[in-house]
Amino acid sequence: MFRHNLPLKKISLLAATCGGLLVSLATLSHAGGPPPQQGKPVSQPAETPSETPAATEEPVSQPTPAASPGLSGMPSTPTDAPARFPMPSARVTPAEGMIVIKLVNTTNAVINYQIVGVTQQRTLGEQSEILLKSIQVPITLTYQRPDGGLLLVRPQATAMPGMLQVSFGATTELDADTKSLQIQEDGKVILN
Repeated sequence: MFRHNLPLKKISLLAATCGGLLVSLATLSHAGGPPPQQGKPVSQPAETPSETPAATEEPVSQPTPAASPGLSGMPSTPTDAPARFPMPSARVTPAEGMIVIKLVNTTNAVINYQIVGVTQQRTLGEQSEILLKSIQVPITLTYQRPDGGLLLVRPQATAMPGMLQVSFGATTELDADTKSLQIQEDGKVILN
């Protein structure tokens, strides 16, 4: 009776071992195997004649990946990277390094604004406008609605040389909302 169970035990032990090996191999294939080597090893032993490839053999090369995986595991593409330098939203031509800024509030909300390092925080009332004269560039203009609402800002050069009109409108799109506007020395206007 014990002899009858002995081959059955050997078979079940063999099946368990094979099953474990299959699971291990499947895990390794899903994991992608060992990481690829980058560069040369720190110390390489001298090659012996038996280690050098024969003249008829093709040299072995590492495959180059089509795209490197990003953080999400998906291949990264050039479009995933943010722009290195933001594109200007407008341009104004400074006159002797100075510009005039016309702020236009088309919303039904108050807007707080400040030219960093030049003015204290000021308020632009609902449906109103103001002219800021003789502003030396470069500058950073910050703005926000005290009620936390989102702003759509549209800067544009006017027919008057050296003048920039900045219109504030309401929006519900988070991607359209900005908090500051920079005017560079060359007159480029960048929204942030």
